Amino acid sequence: MNADAVLIPANDRSHWANASLSQRLEKFQGIFVKHKAIKKVADFVEAELVLRKVEMKANGVLVIAGSGSGKTSFVNFLKRQYPDVDTPTRSTRPVVCFKVPAVPSPSSMGSALLKALGDPLYDRGSWEDKKDRAENLLLKAGTIIIAIDDFQDVPSRRKARGVEHIANWIRDLCDFKFPGLVFALGTEQAAVVRDAHDQLRRRMQARFELPVFSMASETDIKNYLSLLELVDRGLPLAEHSELKSMRLARPLLAATNGILDYLMKLMARALVRAVQRGSERIEKVDLELGFEDLHQVAAVAGNPFAADWNGEALTGPGQIFELRQDGPDDADVKKASRRGQRATKAG
Repeated sequence: MNADAVLIPANDRSHWANASLSQRLEKFQGIFVKHKAIKKVADFVEAELVLRKVEMKANGVLVIAGSGSGKTSFVNFLKRQYPDVDTPTRSTRPVVCFKVPAVPSPSSMGSALLKALGDPLYDRGSWEDKKDRAENLLLKAGTIIIAIDDFQDVPSRRKARGVEHIANWIRDLCDFKFPGLVFALGTEQAAVVRDAHDQLRRRMQARFELPVFSMASETDIKNYLSLLELVDRGLPLAEHSELKSMRLARPLLAATNGILDYLMKLMARALVRAVQRGSERIEKVDLELGFEDLHQVAAVAGNPFAADWNGEALTGPGQIFELRQDGPDDADVKKASRRGQRATKAG
């Protein structure tokens, strides 16, 4: 299924009735849900790359997203939109991705970039030594997008001075003569790096957020139901499952806390259950059993598709989004849990 397949109304889905479970799961794994927030970023990238090509100067883009909100899927979408090309005379790598190193510094960030570009000597020298190699390789590879994931790890692992060093490094990268975009992807803390440097803040003005979905307002409800409809259209089943009906939408929100990754994992298991049941649509029973398959023992403490669900968010003791005192890495999950709790009560 191509990147935009979930946007296309499935007028005739009857061919799925003859498909095997493995064929359906293979198609499901290829679904990319191009919801409103993702489309906004994708449209920006398409237009901005034209400007970058004219100016031959890079710009930065900050993408804020919590765990499971679709960062990895978005980067994979960019790779599909701008795929590697290998010919007898040249190989291009339009999209280059790497994660913030365990000990982020200008030198280690440079090594990570060079490694992603295929430089066998990626770890040799200081950042000053690596600059020219990196710029030449970017041009040679035809790179137009550099995606740096887990950008929030910079402020969590470095003090103020170290954060400033990384901000300088990103600024240097944007000064390279390659016609592209430098993406910094991470949680809200990722903005700390950009805001640590006036010049970088000017070069990285574009900021987008990949949301946690909720039903806290009319707009939130509209966006959330639109998401469910997109997922429904992409399901490899012969019939529409009516996921956006309130009898399914509310428990789906509680079951996933509005996190896209959780939603897709649950739908995969519900798809298996529906096909095993001989059905061409996902029903509540498939979601109930799929939730049990996904969460095992934790599902016993609360299953929003079960008849005894009380309508509350699953944040109680032993439940999958239990609110407890955890480390900083769990801050996004806890925030999403509180938002989901409010939204479920409101609904």
